[in-house]
Amino acid sequence: MNMKKVLKIVAVIAALVALAAAAYVAFKKLTAKEKPEYFDDNDFFECDNDLEIVEVDKEEDAAAEEAPAEEEADAE
Repeated sequence: MNMKKVLKIVAVIAALVALAAAAYVAFKKLTAKEKPEYFDDNDFFECDNDLEIVEVDKEEDAAAEEAPAEEEADAE
């Protein structure tokens, strides 16, 4: 046998193996029915989940942000 025939046979075998691998992966993806895994937030964060929601008016928030800036200017 000459070298060209050997390379053609090796290429055909490699192509068949690649085709079989692609079919296997596609079959596994299409038939796999994995259930989603749910996590409880309390497993990751230690908190009492009793959060207090405080609503602040925009005018009060702006005044609170301006006050420290004015104090820093006076200190210099």
